[in-house]
Amino acid sequence: MSTSTSPNSASPPTSTYLDTSSLRRSWRRGATPPPNLDVVQWAERFRRLSKESSNGGKFITAKVEVARGPMLWATEPGVSKMTLMACTQLLKTTVIENITGRFIHVDPCPILGVLPKDDAAETFSKDRLAPMIRDTKVLLELFGEAKSRDAAATLTHKQFPGGHITLVGANSPTNLAMRPIRLLVCDEIDKYPLSAGGEGPPIDLAEERQAEFKTNSLTVLACSPTVAGRSAIEASYEESDQRKAFVLCPHCPTWQPLEWEQVKFDKDDDGKIIVASARYECIACERPWSEAQRLAALRTIEWRQTRGFTCCGEKQVPEQWAPLAHGVRRALCRCCGTLAVSNDHAGGQASKLYAPKQTIRETVAKFARALRRGPEALRTFFNTQLARTWREGVDAPEWKDVYARRDDYLSGTVSHGALILFGGVDVQKDRLEVSIWGFGRNRERWLVEHRVLTGDTARPAVWSELAALFDETWEHASGAEMAVRDWGIDSSAFTDVVYAFVRSQAGRGNIHAIDGQDSYSNIFLGLGTKDANPRGRKIRRGLKTVRVGVSLAKQELMSCLGLQRPAAGAAFPAGFVHLPRDVSEDGVQQLTAEELVVSLSRGKTRREWVPIGGRRNEWLDCPNYARGLAAMRGWDRWRETQWRTLEDALGIRPQSVAPAIEVVAPAVIAGSLADRNMKRSVRRSVARKGPARW
Repeated sequence: MSTSTSPNSASPPTSTYLDTSSLRRSWRRGATPPPNLDVVQWAERFRRLSKESSNGGKFITAKVEVARGPMLWATEPGVSKMTLMACTQLLKTTVIENITGRFIHVDPCPILGVLPKDDAAETFSKDRLAPMIRDTKVLLELFGEAKSRDAAATLTHKQFPGGHITLVGANSPTNLAMRPIRLLVCDEIDKYPLSAGGEGPPIDLAEERQAEFKTNSLTVLACSPTVAGRSAIEASYEESDQRKAFVLCPHCPTWQPLEWEQVKFDKDDDGKIIVASARYECIACERPWSEAQRLAALRTIEWRQTRGFTCCGEKQVPEQWAPLAHGVRRALCRCCGTLAVSNDHAGGQASKLYAPKQTIRETVAKFARALRRGPEALRTFFNTQLARTWREGVDAPEWKDVYARRDDYLSGTVSHGALILFGGVDVQKDRLEVSIWGFGRNRERWLVEHRVLTGDTARPAVWSELAALFDETWEHASGAEMAVRDWGIDSSAFTDVVYAFVRSQAGRGNIHAIDGQDSYSNIFLGLGTKDANPRGRKIRRGLKTVRVGVSLAKQELMSCLGLQRPAAGAAFPAGFVHLPRDVSEDGVQQLTAEELVVSLSRGKTRREWVPIGGRRNEWLDCPNYARGLAAMRGWDRWRETQWRTLEDALGIRPQSVAPAIEVVAPAVIAGSLADRNMKRSVRRSVARKGPARW
């Protein structure tokens, strides 16, 4: 039987030569450096948006022009830190993704991404990072078809040639300090815990891992702001060069950042917002912009540094800028023309007014809806739409604004309008802080002096110094010497010591222990009896405390500190708080050191005064005690006669008396009803003699 061999069954000849052309291509590909591109160039050339996004396909920066600047800052010479305080759904995540993608492809290095929690890190990996790698070809080639079982490619840790990217939660100190990194990306930083496992702030721990890459490291912080004074992104932005996006008015040659204050709208007879009337008005020419004009203006955006600086011996606000470079125009000194603000920390702020997909009317409609729903909705609107922090309850005025409106008088002197003095004493473990305040008409008050008496308050020396202060006087503008009418000493912290001291000063009759209470009903809440006999009954003539509603006093003071100084020659507004020219910046910061936080707890509204940014508050407590004493003496209800009495005592009231006007009684018939009524209405006035009470 014959057999045949099929050609297809024959084994192919074994190749013994090398594929030199393939080897040559691989060598050339490995030896060719990646293109030197900035983030915008890289994104427009290589980035493909995922199908899950609303703008799937090729990335086009011009669709959200406001994001161009922040992406260019990542490769700006001199920048080592970036802060993006922006509204939601505008540019934060896009900028983070493109910066990360560019470094992975063009400038590979160790990268750390920090999210609020571990599960948020996993979500970012699945919903953001994985789709970007999948749809961007150059990234997919670098990572390959890695599976989760591979040691080099897990959900939160992925390696690529030249580096790796690790995603961790801010609540894990071990992961934050595990390995050296060059690029640090932190998203939603306002949601981070204050301390990572008790080892310190998460961002500080992560930045310590950049020590080995000190010369070329980059940190990117991004978030929408939250509550003023406690917002991490706000604090970081304040430390930056404070860049803002300027656009050109379509009606005049004015470049300006888009601000909520320039959004105008009308109201109906019931006070409700008419959304259809919403428009944006130029800050210079005040002409309204149409929506088409706003969109046209958004096509050309200039980011400019706006942080104030000191140069050539004077404080300046940026008015001149260098030509546009690397997505920013840097501030110049108007005197010498040099670059005046460092760009080491680049910070940008952007609101929904820069969003091309949301009209001004839609933004105003959201504002009107938030007004109807209450404070929580308004807070969300300010944070997510305007990229601004929210001040809960009473707005604590900016200390810089208060400091800028100081008066011309000096500490230790009493201004002409202050007619009575009250003193407040705050007790600390190692010192006594004393403030003397003057009170006058129109609910105005003046800070006369603030002293710090150092010494252990458990020992008598510092209390003897305070007792000596009670005998001092202060010179009034009229030349008269004024003594303090009443002194109030806080008894909340060192109760026994304060009570003993107040008892020792009982002979003066004007030294009081202050019992501060969290009350909004009144500032002066009455007197409290503290001494009791062996049977537990209150002793009527024993020690009494002055109960002060310090919460209401703080609320009133914050409102008064926020009043603006009137124009020259105009009267001061009621309640204006006057500060001496030489008052310290630290003192003004303490005066504005707390804010009212409103929260819901078990269905009930809770209001609490909390410190702002860890400031001390002794200067704030002292005027509240003085205010409580003024309320106890009736300052709120004094009439002109009492003010004149005080002026007479100081010798500053004009002594000229207007001539009496003779009043001629009307002629009436004797014995008539009118005659009897006139006789019945006669009253005698007796002048009170003796010294003034105050």
